[in-house]
Amino acid sequence: MFGIGKAADHIIVDRIKEGDEQILKYLYKNHLTMVKNLILKNSGEEDAVDDILQDTVIAVWKNVNKPNFLLQVKLSTYILSIAKNLWYKELKKKKIKFRTADETIQAHEASEEISLTMDQSVIVGIIQEMDETCRKLLSYFYFDGFNNSIIAEKLNFANTDTVKSKKYQCFKKLQATVLKSYKKEDLI
Repeated sequence: MFGIGKAADHIIVDRIKEGDEQILKYLYKNHLTMVKNLILKNSGEEDAVDDILQDTVIAVWKNVNKPNFLLQVKLSTYILSIAKNLWYKELKKKKIKFRTADETIQAHEASEEISLTMDQSVIVGIIQEMDETCRKLLSYFYFDGFNNSIIAEKLNFANTDTVKSKKYQCFKKLQATVLKSYKKEDLI
């Protein structure tokens, strides 16, 4: 419809960076069902879907246009993570407990073949907000399974001790963000 069909994630990101507003419609249309399922299976009503999806698409647009943005997961996983966080905050305002959306995840895995669990996608969303060095370091360590020597080489650190120190600092930042955003009851 918009001349991109099933566009590869990098093409969509490039089009967003170029300011192509037609891509907003594409993102909305292609992620409507996924976000709708998430909301309806988690104490939501049909009328909330449009608001959450619009806010999600705007957040994606803004994040992609940040100078240090680096998409490290499938775009659909990233969008689902943002939508989940927005919906969770909405439920929190209404004092409704957020249920695990197992069916949503299973449907999404089947259609998008994602390997991340919902909890991992939330962490990925938080990591996306960190500075580039922390984002890369944590991604290399936790998602790619690289050892400290490889990470030191990839990030041009002096040695593995620097990696250990920086990894600790980055993890503490990640931990602080999670503790600030979530309560124990939210995660259990």
